[in-house]
Amino acid sequence: MAEPTAVSGGAANAMPAATAASGGEAMNAPKIAVEDGAVLRVSSWGNPSEQKVNTDSFARFNEMYPNVKITYEPQPDNFQTKIKADFAGNTEPDVFYLDSSLMTALAPNDLLLPLDDAMAEGGVKTDDYVGDLVSLFQQNGKTYALPKDQGSLALFVNNDMAQKAGVDPASLKTWDDVTAAAKKMTAGDGPAKVYGMCANADSQRGTAFILQTGNPIIQDGKAVFNQDNAVKAIDWWYAFKKDGTGELFKELGAGWCGEAFAKGRVAMVVEGGWMLPFLADPSNGADSMKFTALPLPIPAGGNQATLVFTNGWAASARTKYPKAAAALVLFLASAANQKPILETGFALPTIKSLLNDPYFEQNPNAKVLAEAPAYGKVADLVFGGPAKKDDALKPIGDALEQVFSGGADVKSALDQAAQSVDQVLSQ
Repeated sequence: MAEPTAVSGGAANAMPAATAASGGEAMNAPKIAVEDGAVLRVSSWGNPSEQKVNTDSFARFNEMYPNVKITYEPQPDNFQTKIKADFAGNTEPDVFYLDSSLMTALAPNDLLLPLDDAMAEGGVKTDDYVGDLVSLFQQNGKTYALPKDQGSLALFVNNDMAQKAGVDPASLKTWDDVTAAAKKMTAGDGPAKVYGMCANADSQRGTAFILQTGNPIIQDGKAVFNQDNAVKAIDWWYAFKKDGTGELFKELGAGWCGEAFAKGRVAMVVEGGWMLPFLADPSNGADSMKFTALPLPIPAGGNQATLVFTNGWAASARTKYPKAAAALVLFLASAANQKPILETGFALPTIKSLLNDPYFEQNPNAKVLAEAPAYGKVADLVFGGPAKKDDALKPIGDALEQVFSGGADVKSALDQAAQSVDQVLSQ
């Protein structure tokens, strides 16, 4: 998660018990009994735009629960560190964002409020959510958070560059299709050269292509991403760099592939849903760009796959108002709240029923990304589970850096990384 500039002083924003909200969507949300006069402190990361999304959500909640007061305490920087310190000092907020690192730190110590009883009372089922997103927030048969939004990896294509090169973006379905398209869309020389693909040594890009071959990353507690199909996947991904039809973003004067795409230095990138608001922002210089988002291309004999990312809303087990806290979590992750957020274009929904929302008729790129959890795998669960993920990703990333810098062949680099990951998994 990229953390934007901190709110000065981290001051709390108090909201009145009853606040105006747009529309009557809130009345269709799950309703449960709550404590009378409950006061909830709520915290999240996020820049001012995200904070506005949340305050609007709290206003909708107050349409249903006018006697619950919410005090919003956004923490734009170092959120996870702050939440852990708050729990250590018994000063944590009642309701807050939860990612896999906080799930790992808090759930095993019984510091998160189980939501299952509230879900049953409100008629909320885990099957209401797309894919396996909820499973990230479950442990020992209990559900500790509900997913608030989601993102996945997809292929983004600059339509004008594609048209100029005689490439139909809709035709890019296989690895061979994309390889051929990258060659056609690579043009020019020197500092002005445009590359067909933004090469990226990021571990989660390469492993997404490995999954498409049917090759797991970790199986039965052992690293298996160095098997033959996995080697073929990384060979294919590295070939863009090796053949000169792709280049690393840092070699293009960009901080990430999305920036290189926005600057017109590359015709295709493998990125996620975060590209949609980035490209729509005039300050990034690409708000007039026409582009197409596509499911990741598939290898011969492979399967559609991608990595999916999510965060959730959770509550402290020590809250004085567990019913009100649970009610807020259920509401924030409900279709009634996610629908108006979707309509702003800020985030993609996690509720299955919203995949048929009229919004997607006018926003087909968002539809491609929103449907990905149906066939994708939750990234935090692919790499040995949330507790092991970061330590497992590092050696994979180091291996890909070696490959893309020309310092090692794919097989040797993956073999070495697999040994390191096996050590992580054995601990």
